[in-house]
Amino acid sequence: MTFYKLVILTGVTLFFLTSTSAHSFETSNRLAIAINKAVSKKCVNQTKTGVSVVELPSGKQVYERNGKLALMPASVQKLITTASALHYLGPNYRFKTEIFHTGSRKGGVINGDLIIRGGGDPDLTPEKVWLITEQIKRMGVNKVTGALVVDGTYFDSRKTAPSWDNNHTQRAYDARLGALSISFNTVAVYVHPGGKNGDPAIVGLFPDSPYFELVNKATTALSGKRGVAARRSVKKGKTVVTVTGVMRPGSKGKIIYLNIHDPLEYAAVTFKEYFKRSGVVIKGGVRIAVTDKNATLIYAHKSDPLAVIVRKLNKFSNNFVAEQIAKTIAAEKAGAPGSHENALGLLRRFMTDSGIDTSEIILADASGLSRRNRISTKAITSLLTVMNGRFDIGPDFLAALGIMGVDGSVKKRMSLSPARSRARAKTGSLSGLSALAGYVAGEKGGLFAFAIFLNDNKCNYKGADKIEDTIVTSIYKYGEK
Repeated sequence: MTFYKLVILTGVTLFFLTSTSAHSFETSNRLAIAINKAVSKKCVNQTKTGVSVVELPSGKQVYERNGKLALMPASVQKLITTASALHYLGPNYRFKTEIFHTGSRKGGVINGDLIIRGGGDPDLTPEKVWLITEQIKRMGVNKVTGALVVDGTYFDSRKTAPSWDNNHTQRAYDARLGALSISFNTVAVYVHPGGKNGDPAIVGLFPDSPYFELVNKATTALSGKRGVAARRSVKKGKTVVTVTGVMRPGSKGKIIYLNIHDPLEYAAVTFKEYFKRSGVVIKGGVRIAVTDKNATLIYAHKSDPLAVIVRKLNKFSNNFVAEQIAKTIAAEKAGAPGSHENALGLLRRFMTDSGIDTSEIILADASGLSRRNRISTKAITSLLTVMNGRFDIGPDFLAALGIMGVDGSVKKRMSLSPARSRARAKTGSLSGLSALAGYVAGEKGGLFAFAIFLNDNKCNYKGADKIEDTIVTSIYKYGEK
């Protein structure tokens, strides 16, 4: 090669390298300008806002703003729980609810107790309870001379995460926990107006269980302040649901969800009622106890695979499902009874073993409901990078995220954005706090992971959503591989 050819070749090479570098810098600069503008709103607390954007699969930092600052993640915390569950339990893991009996069986009669041992299933709906009782009936059982016994010892006795203290509400998002739990440990209160002015409102419960006593004080009226409410209270060992308020004739009905005070008692009473409806008569009462070591297993109900359940967890941000899964991880990997202490230790170990710095991380629960949780946006994008590279569980992790503008808790967001359906994300929100984290496919190629935490902000929910959506759209437009 002559000297002149070498000079020309070197010059061309430098031109392309310089052009590529300049283009990359320009793209990064445009993205930074767009994100900085988005978070410059007056309602945003600049010192408590964290943003991290990385390129995949390399994990190269594309943008960072307070990326290493430990902030409250709200329900973005569920990403850690989901990843840990898929890692420790596997996508095909199924929760088991086992049915035993003591004594002997002669024909259709069990001369002893019928026992239900919970295995932490977070998705045991009334429909699945019915399937279980129908299955026992199909097996030829029509009478139990003893009691219905519920065994909840797969979990410890705590009904909430320790960090939730005693600030409990009756809302469904604050549901109690139990190794045997029905309908997410909630009840739906249905309220509809009566036929005419002055009629009582029409009310009902689902599931309709003898665990409840329903008191209807709601009316139908043409005048007066509109609105209905439902509250539960415990009186003489009975859970009383009281419905109050006024509805206009012909108005649309309302559904109010309440959580359950005592999950195991609720499960026992409700299961007994469903057995009765299926034609299985249980002569004795109900009680909470440990499964007799000599009991005979007659049936095991298995849940949907974990990969399916985590979609419900993240797309609809179900706190109850997150905490149940976490305690199941503990029971399976550290031994029953599953506890939050063991669960959170295993979640932290997964992060550490994945090469993520956990020195500033505080894991107070598995759902993100606690305001004591602390994690940085950089740690979340590191987690997203790790999961992107996990061929064994990464696809199930990705499938569990809401598709922006399409489904889940992000269904109504970014509907007019060019990035609609090009991003998958997990939302998070508490009072004064909004968060979003996930993946974006760039308009001109490449895949990016992002995390946005807006702590101590004064934005309303729509305002915070708009800021986050603008950032996601900017990554889509300016993020370039």
